Amino acid sequence: MAFFEQKPQGGATMLQRFQQATRKLRALSLRSKLLTLLILLSLVPTLTVSFLSQYLIVRSSTNYTAAISAQLIEYISSEINSYFIRINETLTPVVINSEFQKFLSVPPSNVPDQSNYSISFRPLLQLLIQSKKEILGVLYMDKLGKVYSESQKVHVQFEYPFQQDPVLSQVFQMDKEAIIAPHPMNYTIYQVAPQQVITFVRPITDLRQQSASAWLLIEIDAAWLQQMMDHTKLGKHGQMLLYSKSTGELINFGEPTPLLSELGEQLKRQTEASGQFLMRAKGAQYQVMYSPITISQWTLVGVSHLDEVNEGVKQAQTLTIIVAVISLLAALIVAFPFMGVVLKPLYRLKTGMQMLGRGTSVPIEHSVQDEIGFLIRTYNRMLDDLEILRQEVIRTKLSEKEKELLQLQAQINPHFLFNTLETIESYSLHNNGDAVSDMLQCVSRMMRYNVRKDRGVARLEEELKYTRDFLHIHSYRYGKNVQAEFNIAPELLAIPVMKLSIQPFVENSLKYGWSPLAGQDDFHLLISVRPEADEWVYTIADNGRGLQEDVQQRLEQLTATDGETSDPYFKQHTGILNVYRRYSLAYGERFSMSIVRNAREGRGTLVEVRVPREKEDMA
Repeated sequence: MAFFEQKPQGGATMLQRFQQATRKLRALSLRSKLLTLLILLSLVPTLTVSFLSQYLIVRSSTNYTAAISAQLIEYISSEINSYFIRINETLTPVVINSEFQKFLSVPPSNVPDQSNYSISFRPLLQLLIQSKKEILGVLYMDKLGKVYSESQKVHVQFEYPFQQDPVLSQVFQMDKEAIIAPHPMNYTIYQVAPQQVITFVRPITDLRQQSASAWLLIEIDAAWLQQMMDHTKLGKHGQMLLYSKSTGELINFGEPTPLLSELGEQLKRQTEASGQFLMRAKGAQYQVMYSPITISQWTLVGVSHLDEVNEGVKQAQTLTIIVAVISLLAALIVAFPFMGVVLKPLYRLKTGMQMLGRGTSVPIEHSVQDEIGFLIRTYNRMLDDLEILRQEVIRTKLSEKEKELLQLQAQINPHFLFNTLETIESYSLHNNGDAVSDMLQCVSRMMRYNVRKDRGVARLEEELKYTRDFLHIHSYRYGKNVQAEFNIAPELLAIPVMKLSIQPFVENSLKYGWSPLAGQDDFHLLISVRPEADEWVYTIADNGRGLQEDVQQRLEQLTATDGETSDPYFKQHTGILNVYRRYSLAYGERFSMSIVRNAREGRGTLVEVRVPREKEDMA
């Protein structure tokens, strides 16, 4: 009874699932329902034809295709093996040549004997190269360190470290014939990119010592073997590979294949020297044939895609694709004929908004007067308003930046004016008219330089004249000249510099490093300007007393915080702070300033300012 009671429950569950699917189908739009129906009508016959075609044709053609492919692989491996055997036989007269045997024991430093002995066997090597155009050259190496090359196509770099080469280093351990898989000729010169070669290695036995002490390397163009593989492909996407069972290495010719790792694992499990097997990978079935190249440790492997080897399957797949594409196109054309036309303007609007989010504003073209057109026109007007607002913000920022620069420059103007006036008054009381006149002219030139409307930029020559006038007034004030040196090339005097960018550092050097009690040679001031890469470097150095420790720390903190400091010290000592802020406003992060002790003189202060060179300055 329990068995009969469970059947209605299972039937009820299936009924519920069917009812849910029916409700979802009813909820779709009419075009979606039509598209679903057309897809089902196209998929049922398509899947039926595809399944029957593959089942019937694959079963009848797999065995035949495998047999033909295996014979082809055995033939190619036999041809490759015969080719290298012939090369090996051609080298035998060279190896047993008496002059060649003498050549084996010649030291690397004895070049004359090497040349004399090579005359005898060189024609044999040249004959080998000329008889086979795919041979790029013959390379000789021995344990003594000699390297000999015979080639008409490449030039060997004889000082190349062959024993450290990741590929050729294995040659020195070989005691029998071998083939090295394709690798670049890194030891050649005059090549844009190293050529890929296959190397046949023939160990050379010294007949007197009965041991392998040298090796002949026949460098064969890898394109020759690849061309042979290309001419014997196993189907449209068939693969020809070389496999080394000792190392597990797989060398692929042609297009890359994603099957290398799985194919290598399958080949490791094979115990016979040659044979074939089926392999399934990546959802497809492959026929694998392999045959050894007896003269080497390599095995030739062929991989064919069964779905491509069998012509009937290919035709069935083509028919399946054609039927499916026609059915889907018919469904799309019937269900959604105008959807692309409707959605295209919205897609353009979406793209424009995405570009706006990345900072690029591009107006959207749309001429239709409908709801979507209204949205696009509103978006375009918004772009115009944003552009106007952006220009206003830029103008406001530029105006504020220029205003702050002029304000900082104006703060410097009265910095030394009162002391200068007091000095002029003192000289006038002593009836020294010449000194008073000289100082007044200096002050006049300096004030005109300050108030001149030039947007804060002047030629370096004018800035240096301003600094010299300052030093001239300073000499009147203290009755002593300051020993100052201007190390500037004449061709640099015309470069543009920021006004009042050198004099504040000179004044700072005099304030902290110079003393009226010092002798004439006790203080030396050096001012230099030089180009360095894409920068101008201003240097103001002295050998005076130097900055006090607390002042030095404050100035280092000033440069470390990019001029953002709340130290009360800079409220009374504004000169250096103002210069730093003006540099920062003018150049932003493109300038740097350092104020350190003058290590070269052993005392004093060294100020170095670096500002970028503009393109016209670098011309």
